[in-house]
Amino acid sequence: MGIFDVGKKSDIIKNEDAFSYEFVPKVLPYRENQIQEIANAIKPLLYERKGSNLFIHGAPGIGKTASVKWVLRELEETTDEVVPIYVNCWNLKTKYFIYTDIANQLGISFTAGKSAEHVLHQIKYKLKNKSAVFVFDEIDKIENSNFLYQILNVTQKSCVHLISNNYNYILRIDPRIKSRLQLRSLEFKPYSLEEIEGILKERVKLGLRAGAINPLLIKLIANVTHKKGDVRVGLNIIHEAAKLAEYEGENRIKKEHVDKVIKEVSEKKPEEDSLNKDEHLILSAVKKKNGAISGEIYKEYVSKGGKLSYKSFKRYVNNLERLGFLKLEKTGGGFKGKSTRIYLKS
Repeated sequence: MGIFDVGKKSDIIKNEDAFSYEFVPKVLPYRENQIQEIANAIKPLLYERKGSNLFIHGAPGIGKTASVKWVLRELEETTDEVVPIYVNCWNLKTKYFIYTDIANQLGISFTAGKSAEHVLHQIKYKLKNKSAVFVFDEIDKIENSNFLYQILNVTQKSCVHLISNNYNYILRIDPRIKSRLQLRSLEFKPYSLEEIEGILKERVKLGLRAGAINPLLIKLIANVTHKKGDVRVGLNIIHEAAKLAEYEGENRIKKEHVDKVIKEVSEKKPEEDSLNKDEHLILSAVKKKNGAISGEIYKEYVSKGGKLSYKSFKRYVNNLERLGFLKLEKTGGGFKGKSTRIYLKS
């Protein structure tokens, strides 16, 4: 028997997309209030006025992105007068990559190798006399938030929505930009156990054949998901258990399938905190040379694989001070001139 020989056919999964993190259902339960707030922030654009800028925050996997995408989808179906632009900054960490992504969404073609400012000029021209809503998801992953100042000048009739798992990200934004943005805060609180169970039941209806899983197993998965605080965990458990049952040629998901997937989930390491790779490297360098001047710590950071320029390194250090991880102390003048000593903050 070959490794790709198909055994008894099973059709437990009817729509695999329903369990994807990117999937946005037609009905998004338990986030009606937040959806309305996001919509209200955008509505002035429909009347050719400026919208409200939002900072949308809360733990991972509790509906922030899904809610925003739900609103953007409704906006697209309602009007052609407002251009919705969504950028996930997870892999787009510089303004050049962000501008290029926006340009692609707008159908702008340009020669590779052009500067970020050139791409931005093209975006401005494309959006001339138009309204736009800019959404930057995973905003805490970018290297420098200063690009937001340029985004605010793209068109007079716009609004900017920033999404982050980390409330403290707001402390990293340059005070001048923060003042210009005038961000309103919109917090997403974790789902209750009952809400998580309701969400999982709805996704099961969309994604699995009727009767493919016992409701008691959904309740078990909901309990595990509630402890993890991330609804994506529950979606993944159902999806993987369904694939396992199909592989074994079963017509229903059994408890042993669910138990096996839950065991694998429990053995995974907790998700990394909100700091990025360079921030971790800087903290590691400071830990080794606690109290050293910034130039010495920068050398230690580079020796650990850090790629930031010294200017960017100093900006990251200032951000880490704002977040409460570091303490900075200015030194007096000496033969090396003024410098800064960097300490881990206990």
